[in-house]
Amino acid sequence: MRQNVIDFQDFKAGRIKLPGHLEIKGTGYGERLFENELLERLSRTPIWVPQIMWTTISTGFLLFAFLSANLTIPEIIGTGIAGALTWTFVEYMTHRFFHHSETNSERMSRIQHKGHWIHHMYPKDPTRFAMPPIPALVLSSLFLVLFYLLMGNYALAFYPGFMIGYTVYITFHYAEHKYPIPKHYPPLRRLWKQHIVHHYKNPYVAFGVSTNLWDWVFGTMARDREGRIIK
Repeated sequence: MRQNVIDFQDFKAGRIKLPGHLEIKGTGYGERLFENELLERLSRTPIWVPQIMWTTISTGFLLFAFLSANLTIPEIIGTGIAGALTWTFVEYMTHRFFHHSETNSERMSRIQHKGHWIHHMYPKDPTRFAMPPIPALVLSSLFLVLFYLLMGNYALAFYPGFMIGYTVYITFHYAEHKYPIPKHYPPLRRLWKQHIVHHYKNPYVAFGVSTNLWDWVFGTMARDREGRIIK
Protein backbone atom coordinates (compact mmCIF):
# COMPACT_ATOMS: atom_id res chain seq x y z
CA MET A 1 0.00 0.00 0.00
CA ARG A 2 1.06 3.57 -0.55
CA GLN A 3 1.48 4.21 3.20
CA ASN A 4 4.22 1.55 3.30
CA VAL A 5 6.19 3.45 0.67
CA ILE A 6 5.73 6.70 2.58
CA ASP A 7 6.89 5.03 5.81
CA PHE A 8 9.97 3.69 4.01
CA GLN A 9 10.84 7.17 2.73
CA ASP A 10 10.32 8.68 6.20
CA PHE A 11 12.55 5.99 7.71
CA LYS A 12 15.33 6.61 5.21
CA ALA A 13 15.11 10.33 5.92
CA GLY A 14 15.36 9.71 9.67
CA ARG A 15 11.88 11.01 10.48
CA ILE A 16 10.70 7.72 12.04
CA LYS A 17 12.51 4.83 13.76
CA LEU A 18 10.77 1.99 11.91
CA PRO A 19 8.10 1.77 9.20
CA GLY A 20 4.70 1.13 10.76
CA HIS A 21 4.22 -2.25 9.09
CA LEU A 22 7.53 -3.48 10.57
CA GLU A 23 7.14 -2.14 14.11
CA ILE A 24 7.07 -4.67 16.93
CA LYS A 25 3.53 -5.17 18.23
CA GLY A 26 4.14 -7.91 20.78
CA THR A 27 6.50 -10.59 22.07
CA GLY A 28 4.08 -13.53 22.18
CA TYR A 29 1.99 -15.31 19.58
CA GLY A 30 1.21 -13.16 16.57
CA GLU A 31 -2.06 -12.28 14.92
CA ARG A 32 -4.12 -14.79 13.00
CA LEU A 33 -3.61 -15.23 9.27
CA PHE A 34 -6.93 -16.96 8.61
CA GLU A 35 -10.41 -16.83 10.11
CA ASN A 36 -10.87 -20.53 9.42
CA GLU A 37 -9.54 -22.47 12.40
CA LEU A 38 -8.11 -25.35 10.34
CA LEU A 39 -6.27 -23.03 7.97
CA GLU A 40 -4.95 -21.05 10.91
CA ARG A 41 -3.57 -24.20 12.55
CA LEU A 42 -1.98 -25.24 9.27
CA SER A 43 -0.28 -21.83 9.05
CA ARG A 44 1.70 -22.51 12.23
CA THR A 45 4.30 -25.14 13.04
CA PRO A 46 6.65 -25.89 15.93
CA ILE A 47 10.25 -25.69 14.74
CA TRP A 48 11.00 -29.38 15.35
CA VAL A 49 8.44 -30.56 12.78
CA PRO A 50 10.16 -29.11 9.68
CA GLN A 51 13.58 -29.87 11.17
CA ILE A 52 12.77 -33.58 11.42
CA MET A 53 10.85 -33.62 8.13
CA TRP A 54 13.58 -32.03 6.02
CA THR A 55 16.42 -33.90 7.70
CA THR A 56 14.65 -37.19 6.97
CA ILE A 57 13.75 -36.29 3.36
CA SER A 58 17.24 -34.93 2.62
CA THR A 59 18.90 -38.03 4.05
CA GLY A 60 16.64 -40.24 1.95
CA PHE A 61 17.51 -38.38 -1.24
CA LEU A 62 21.24 -38.57 -0.51
CA LEU A 63 21.02 -42.32 0.06
CA PHE A 64 19.03 -42.73 -3.14
CA ALA A 65 21.58 -40.66 -5.05
CA PHE A 66 24.35 -42.94 -3.80
CA LEU A 67 22.56 -46.28 -4.19
CA SER A 68 20.49 -45.82 -7.34
CA ALA A 69 21.57 -42.76 -9.33
CA ASN A 70 25.12 -43.82 -10.24
CA LEU A 71 26.63 -40.78 -8.53
CA THR A 72 29.99 -41.09 -6.81
CA ILE A 73 30.56 -39.89 -3.25
CA PRO A 74 32.66 -36.89 -4.40
CA GLU A 75 29.91 -35.95 -6.88
CA ILE A 76 27.27 -36.20 -4.16
CA ILE A 77 29.30 -34.15 -1.69
CA GLY A 78 30.24 -31.47 -4.22
CA THR A 79 26.74 -31.18 -5.67
CA GLY A 80 25.19 -31.16 -2.19
CA ILE A 81 27.47 -28.33 -1.08
CA ALA A 82 26.53 -26.42 -4.24
CA GLY A 83 22.86 -26.92 -3.35
CA ALA A 84 23.36 -25.62 0.19
CA LEU A 85 25.26 -22.58 -1.10
CA THR A 86 22.50 -21.92 -3.63
CA TRP A 87 19.98 -21.93 -0.79
CA THR A 88 21.90 -19.17 1.02
CA PHE A 89 21.71 -17.03 -2.13
CA VAL A 90 17.97 -17.70 -2.54
CA GLU A 91 17.48 -16.89 1.15
CA TYR A 92 19.23 -13.54 0.78
CA MET A 93 17.59 -12.49 -2.48
CA THR A 94 14.09 -13.48 -1.33
CA HIS A 95 14.48 -11.68 1.97
CA ARG A 96 15.89 -8.53 0.42
CA PHE A 97 13.97 -8.13 -2.83
CA PHE A 98 10.65 -9.84 -2.05
CA HIS A 99 9.99 -9.50 1.67
CA HIS A 100 11.47 -6.01 1.97
CA SER A 101 10.63 -4.34 -1.33
CA GLU A 102 8.20 -1.49 -0.77
CA THR A 103 5.21 -1.48 -3.10
CA ASN A 104 2.02 0.45 -3.83
CA SER A 105 0.28 -2.83 -4.71
CA GLU A 106 -2.29 -3.79 -2.09
CA ARG A 107 -2.19 -7.45 -3.18
CA MET A 108 1.60 -7.59 -2.92
CA SER A 109 1.46 -5.90 0.49
CA ARG A 110 -0.97 -8.55 1.75
CA ILE A 111 1.33 -11.33 0.55
CA GLN A 112 4.35 -9.69 2.19
CA HIS A 113 2.40 -9.15 5.40
CA LYS A 114 1.35 -12.77 5.72
CA GLY A 115 4.66 -14.12 4.49
CA HIS A 116 7.08 -11.96 6.48
CA TRP A 117 5.96 -8.64 7.96
CA ILE A 118 3.91 -10.38 10.64
CA HIS A 119 7.18 -11.96 11.81
CA HIS A 120 8.63 -8.47 12.28
CA MET A 121 5.55 -7.46 14.27
CA TYR A 122 5.76 -10.55 16.50
CA PRO A 123 9.41 -11.65 16.23
CA LYS A 124 9.27 -14.21 19.04
CA ASP A 125 6.21 -16.15 17.91
CA PRO A 126 7.60 -19.73 18.14
CA THR A 127 5.18 -21.10 15.53
CA ARG A 128 6.23 -18.82 12.67
CA PHE A 129 9.94 -19.46 12.16
CA ALA A 130 9.45 -21.93 9.32
CA MET A 131 7.03 -22.54 6.49
CA PRO A 132 4.38 -25.08 7.56
CA PRO A 133 4.84 -28.61 6.15
CA ILE A 134 2.09 -28.67 3.50
CA PRO A 135 2.95 -25.47 1.59
CA ALA A 136 6.65 -26.20 2.14
CA LEU A 137 6.30 -29.63 0.50
CA VAL A 138 4.47 -28.11 -2.48
CA LEU A 139 7.05 -25.35 -3.00
CA SER A 140 10.04 -27.64 -2.52
CA SER A 141 8.57 -30.09 -5.04
CA LEU A 142 8.57 -27.31 -7.62
CA PHE A 143 12.23 -26.67 -6.86
CA LEU A 144 12.96 -30.40 -7.23
CA VAL A 145 11.30 -30.49 -10.65
CA LEU A 146 13.24 -27.40 -11.74
CA PHE A 147 16.54 -28.84 -10.53
CA TYR A 148 15.89 -32.15 -12.27
CA LEU A 149 15.08 -30.42 -15.56
CA LEU A 150 18.32 -28.44 -15.30
CA MET A 151 20.75 -31.11 -14.09
CA GLY A 152 19.18 -34.56 -14.35
CA ASN A 153 20.31 -37.09 -11.73
CA TYR A 154 22.60 -34.54 -10.09
CA ALA A 155 19.41 -32.97 -8.75
CA LEU A 156 19.12 -35.97 -6.43
CA ALA A 157 22.15 -34.60 -4.55
CA PHE A 158 21.63 -30.89 -5.24
CA TYR A 159 18.06 -30.88 -3.89
CA PRO A 160 18.87 -32.40 -0.47
CA GLY A 161 21.82 -30.00 -0.18
CA PHE A 162 19.41 -27.14 -0.92
CA MET A 163 16.95 -28.37 1.69
CA ILE A 164 19.69 -28.96 4.27
CA GLY A 165 20.59 -25.31 3.69
CA TYR A 166 16.95 -24.43 4.39
CA THR A 167 16.97 -26.57 7.55
CA VAL A 168 20.07 -24.77 8.80
CA TYR A 169 18.35 -21.47 8.01
CA ILE A 170 15.21 -22.16 10.06
CA THR A 171 17.33 -23.57 12.90
CA PHE A 172 19.55 -20.48 13.04
CA HIS A 173 16.55 -18.19 12.71
CA TYR A 174 14.84 -19.85 15.65
CA ALA A 175 18.03 -19.73 17.72
CA GLU A 176 18.67 -16.05 16.94
CA HIS A 177 15.30 -15.16 18.46
CA LYS A 178 15.30 -17.74 21.24
CA TYR A 179 18.81 -17.69 22.71
CA PRO A 180 21.26 -14.99 23.87
CA ILE A 181 24.05 -13.75 21.62
CA PRO A 182 26.92 -16.30 21.60
CA LYS A 183 29.89 -14.78 23.40
CA HIS A 184 32.78 -17.06 22.50
CA TYR A 185 32.47 -17.59 18.74
CA PRO A 186 32.82 -14.33 16.75
CA PRO A 187 31.10 -15.47 13.49
CA LEU A 188 27.97 -16.52 15.39
CA ARG A 189 28.09 -13.42 17.58
CA ARG A 190 28.19 -11.25 14.46
CA LEU A 191 25.35 -13.24 12.86
CA TRP A 192 23.15 -12.78 15.95
CA LYS A 193 23.92 -9.05 16.24
CA GLN A 194 23.29 -8.42 12.55
CA HIS A 195 19.88 -10.08 12.79
CA ILE A 196 19.00 -8.08 15.90
CA VAL A 197 19.78 -4.86 14.01
CA HIS A 198 17.61 -6.05 11.12
CA HIS A 199 14.62 -6.49 13.44
CA TYR A 200 14.98 -3.70 15.94
CA LYS A 201 16.87 -0.87 14.20
CA ASN A 202 17.09 -1.13 10.41
CA PRO A 203 15.11 -3.73 8.44
CA TYR A 204 16.86 -2.71 5.20
CA VAL A 205 20.25 -4.21 6.09
CA ALA A 206 21.49 -7.64 7.28
CA PHE A 207 19.25 -9.81 5.11
CA GLY A 208 21.25 -12.99 5.66
CA VAL A 209 19.90 -15.20 8.45
CA SER A 210 21.99 -18.36 8.21
CA THR A 211 25.11 -16.60 6.92
CA ASN A 212 26.45 -13.08 6.40
CA LEU A 213 28.14 -14.15 3.14
CA TRP A 214 25.84 -12.34 0.71
CA ASP A 215 25.56 -9.26 2.93
CA TRP A 216 29.35 -9.03 2.61
CA VAL A 217 29.20 -9.51 -1.15
CA PHE A 218 26.43 -6.96 -1.78
CA GLY A 219 27.41 -4.43 0.88
CA THR A 220 24.36 -4.74 3.14
CA MET A 221 26.07 -5.52 6.44
CA ALA A 222 24.69 -3.51 9.35
CA ARG A 223 27.07 -0.76 10.48
CA ASP A 224 27.34 1.54 13.47
CA ARG A 225 27.29 5.34 13.31
CA GLU A 226 31.00 5.43 12.53
CA GLY A 227 30.49 3.13 9.55
CA ARG A 228 32.06 0.08 11.18
CA ILE A 229 30.48 -3.33 10.62
CA ILE A 230 28.64 -4.44 13.73
CA LYS A 231 30.35 -7.48 15.23
